Parts: sequence; structure tokens; C-alpha cells
Amino acid sequence: MKIDVLDAEFWKSIVDKSLAAIYLTDEHGKVIYVNDIVERATEYSKEEIYSFDTIFELAHPEDRGKLVELYSKLTQTGGPTFYEARYVTKSGRIRWVWGFTTSVVFAGKKLYIGNWIDVTRAKRLEQRLKESEEFYRTLVEDSLTPVYLLQNGVLIYVNKAFEDVTGYKREEIVGKNPFFIIHPEDRETVYKRYIERERGQRRAIETYSWRIITKSGEVRWVTARPGRVTYKGKPAVAATVIDTTEIHRLNEELKRRSEYLAFLNKVMRHDIANAITAIRGVLEVIKEAPKEVEKLIPLTLKKVEYIVKIIEDVRELEKALEELKPVDVAEAVREVAELYKEAEIVLNLESVTVKANEGLKTIINNIVHNALVHGKDDGIRIKIETFSDEKYGIIRISDNGKGIPDEIKEKIFEEGFTTGEGTGLGLYIVKRIVNIYGGEIEVKDNIPKGTVFEIRIPKIKKEG
Repeated sequence: MKIDVLDAEFWKSIVDKSLAAIYLTDEHGKVIYVNDIVERATEYSKEEIYSFDTIFELAHPEDRGKLVELYSKLTQTGGPTFYEARYVTKSGRIRWVWGFTTSVVFAGKKLYIGNWIDVTRAKRLEQRLKESEEFYRTLVEDSLTPVYLLQNGVLIYVNKAFEDVTGYKREEIVGKNPFFIIHPEDRETVYKRYIERERGQRRAIETYSWRIITKSGEVRWVTARPGRVTYKGKPAVAATVIDTTEIHRLNEELKRRSEYLAFLNKVMRHDIANAITAIRGVLEVIKEAPKEVEKLIPLTLKKVEYIVKIIEDVRELEKALEELKPVDVAEAVREVAELYKEAEIVLNLESVTVKANEGLKTIINNIVHNALVHGKDDGIRIKIETFSDEKYGIIRISDNGKGIPDEIKEKIFEEGFTTGEGTGLGLYIVKRIVNIYGGEIEVKDNIPKGTVFEIRIPKIKKEG
């Protein structure tokens, strides 16, 4: 079943039913949208929330000033911003949340999207930790929230929920340095903050997120609230953690959808509108001078074909927005090569699994098609290789054509850049898809002549 990425009602239903509270405000804090969980959690109807002057009317009076100040900074920096605050339900109950807010741009307007998770239980837990270590151990051990205690760079304690999230058993990690679990790109920051906190240089308790790598190799996001404590007479750091992978994925998905819709809007307003204007001009000339019909028909058809090609190019980018899944690069190459049976294409393929989707074939097809079009008079010969290194699955597409001049190698991936009559979107879309996959693309000279495109996409490591 293929999902239409432009089906706003479908995506709205996904967001509406999310277990995380999601809200959208304008630059003044006026609420534009809240999902169903906000309505249930606050006990206010959506209509009542939309009638508020700002979202801060939900906040506890003692936290309102702090949140307004954070929001003011967010409008200047664009975010992201983490916060911890209380809100008051319609019936007067006080609840604690951890929140995350960042800016997005849609249809040329800057908006602010936020999420929050109810951590009232975790906050109550923090209070009870101070009362009794015995009570602490009982409560924490059975908590659904991961908890850890770190001292002198070594894990002293983790609860069962910590095991569930990381995949590591206590005996595999307690008594050891745990920072190998942190994603390499986040490790330095997390370690630095831990050292500062344990030494008392970072006194305030704070909430922030980082990535971990589970025992199975999966990358997940966690949001933690570490604080300095005293354990057996020595400083240590204790933290409660929440797995926020789905929230981060949702934020990334919403950001990608927003960027795609903005791109589509631009194409519709600029490229297609210009082509239609040209067609309209031709029709007006025909109306005034019917004898010119035969001369103007080719121009009209050319513009129509241009519009169709733009729509096809945009559709190819749409494929890359589908859910990512394991894809064999060798199989994708074979399927594309099958489309060009008359061309001279040599394959040297190694099976490598990467995380991609149908957009991978768009990348390969676009590059092969360009090589054949630009080298059609030169007896073009194409070689496609697939292989891997430690991190990437690699697709190398080389040809013996005229090559690409050095002065335009960087420009070929820019939106609208073309050396002929194309739309200028093909290689731009290729680069966008590669970026969506978290990969890289490089163009260089072939020896003795021609061009080499090398696409690197993060591979999926085989278990065991």
C-alpha cells in the first residue's frame, strides 16, 4: 500500500493520535493547533485552547515567566529549546512536563512546533529519592522510566527499564565506563557535561537529549535529566531517562514534509507557472494569427513536455519521503539496468544492504539517463559497481563520455542548474534524496575520460 505524502488528512490523523503532546504556535505564542492528547491531558477542549491569547495560559503561574523568556529566545535563535515546567489542568491539578520546541517554516511563515511528555511520575520520584534510599530502590527498580547512577566514570546502578531500553544486562555494564553506549557524535558533549556536573561546575539540573546505540546496534534518542547527588559520601550523577526516539523521528518527518511541500509550492508557482504563461502566450498569438498555428505547435508541445517532466521529477523526490527500509543496492542497480537493455552497461555488483526506499532507484536512473543523453553521439559505455566499506554501501557509476568541466562540478546539484533543455531538477533531486538517506554523493573525473559519480549510503550491519 502506497501512502500519498500530500494527503494532509492522513498525516494530521497520525499527529492527532500521537501519545506525545504536540502543539503549533505562531511567533506570538498564539495556539494554531494541538493534538488530541493535549485536550485530554489539560481537560480543556481544543476550542478553549485556541481561544487563549497564548499557550502560556496553560502554564503554572510560577513557571509562566520562565517559559515566556525561553520562548522569546527561541524566536530569536530558532531553537531547539528544551524546558521543564508545570501546567494546571482545567480542574486545578498540577502536572509536570518535559518539553521540546523548535521553529519550522511553512509557506514562507515562521511557526513553532513543540512536544511535551508528562513526567509528573518522574518528578514525584525525584522527591521521594530524597526521603529514603530503600524506598528509592523499590520505586526506581519497578519504574517504567530508565534510571542510572554514575560515579567516577563508572555505572553504579541501573534499573530494569534501563536494561530494556539499551538491551544491556546489568552484569554487562554496571561497574564499567558506559560512554561506549553514547553515539560517537554525541559522546564528547555528554561526557563533558557529566564531568562538569560531578565536579560541581555545572550545578543546575538540566534536561537534554542525545543518541545511544543499543546492544543490537539500533540508534535511539533519549532525553535525560541528570543531577549531582551524593552517594556514599562522594559526588555522583543520577538521572531519569525517557526514550524519545519516536518524537525525534516525528519532528524530522514533519520537517522533511514541510521542506517538500515548500519545494513543491515553489515549483508550482515558478517553473510550472512560467511554462503555462508561455503556452497561454502561444494560444493568444494563434487566436490573433491562425496561420501561425503550424509554426507554434512545436513550441507549445515543448512547453507541455517540460511541465510533464517537472511533475515527473517532483514525483521522484516524493518516493524518497516514503518509509526507509532495508534495500539491496545490487538489486536496485539490476532493476534500473534492465530499463536500458539497448545501452552498453557493465555491472560489477556486490550485495550490500542500506536503509533506503524506492528513491534509491531514482538516484541510479537519473545518473545513468543523464550519461546516456549527453553521450548519445559518442558511443557511451557505462560501468556500475556496488561494494562497501566499514560505514557505507557504495554505488559507483562511471562513463567514458565527455566529462563534466571542473567549473560546474559543484553547480550540477543546484536547483535549476542545467546545461541543456532539462528542468534543472534531476541532479538536485538526486542530492536531496541522498541527504535524506544520510549519505554523500561525489562527482569526479574518470580516467582517461568521462565522469564518475560515487554515492555512499549508510549500510545496515548484519547481526552476528
